[in-house]
This record gives sequence, structure tokens and C-alpha cells, in this order.
Amino acid sequence: MVKNILLTGHPGVGKTTMLQGIIKRFAHLTMTGFYTEEIREKGIRLGFKAVTMNGSSAVFAHRNFQTGPEHRVGKYGVNPEVLERLVLAHLSPQGQAAHLVIIDEIAKMELLSMPFREGLLQALDSDCPLLGTISLKGTGFIKQVKQRDDLELFKITTENRNVLGEQVCRRLQEMLGKTGPADHLTTDN
Repeated sequence: MVKNILLTGHPGVGKTTMLQGIIKRFAHLTMTGFYTEEIREKGIRLGFKAVTMNGSSAVFAHRNFQTGPEHRVGKYGVNPEVLERLVLAHLSPQGQAAHLVIIDEIAKMELLSMPFREGLLQALDSDCPLLGTISLKGTGFIKQVKQRDDLELFKITTENRNVLGEQVCRRLQEMLGKTGPADHLTTDN
């Protein structure tokens, strides 16, 4: 039975934007987890911060972070400990009495943390539905997550992104069933 939904697509196609729109539409639910925000200066992306569903945030990847090669992804140094301290407790729906777990994103930077991987698997295995984003490309762990029987994967493209959000919302509403009527949804994207 499908209880987890992941959005995938090329970098910059709008995965996080769609995720944030869906979060707003289901704001009547108790959610736990996190989403990411880019850190930009004069139009240049400098790094990323994680923002929990209760509003706490911390920078976990930045061009200026001095790290060893094992903690570098492209131009960015990644501090997995920051991510662990901030989001691990928010991956447990039981600890937060949540209706929905949000995870943005399952990709190289976040997967540098073994505790994050373990917390993610526990969230995917829990009884609570999960909505998240995942890298389009990836082998190993990313591929294993995408192949789960309890997961539905939606690929966002520039051609479908304006209509796919509605499809994902309908599917999520079907999965959530008893957690709240559809009339709580707004028409905002």
C-alpha cells in the first residue's frame, strides 16, 4: 500500500517550490520534518539552510564552509552535524504527533549523514504518510528509496509542473483519507 510520495526532477525544475505549495494547501494538518531554502546573494547561490516545520533553521551547506573532500558536494562544503542536530528529531512522526512528514530533500548533501539516512528510513517505514523530494539521479541509497513498494514517485518537468501539483494534492488527500476533508484545501499554488 502506497503511503509515501516523492517528487523528483532536474535541479531547478521546482521540486521545493511545489512542495512548499502543497504544504500551504495542507496547513490544517500537523506536520513534521523540514524543507530547504537556498541562500543567495546578488543572484548567486551560496548555500542551503534547512527549515523545520516549526520554523527553526540552520545553514548546513555553504560555499565558504571549509571541509574535507568527503564533505564536499560540488562547490559546497556540507556540515552533516548541523543537519542532524536540527532535523533528526523532526523526522519522527510519533514524537511530533504528526499527520504528515515532510522531507526536502533526499540527495547527496543530506545523505552524507548516516543518522539522517536512518531517520529517513524510520520515517518512510512509519505509519505516517511522507511527502518529500528526491534527487532525479542517484544510485545506491537513492535508487533503493525510489524502488520501495510503499512509495509513489512523481517526476516534475517544465511541461507538467503547473498541473502536477494538483495531481499530487489529490493523491495525498486520498492517502490521508480520514485526517481532514478536502474542503480545507485552498486554491492557491
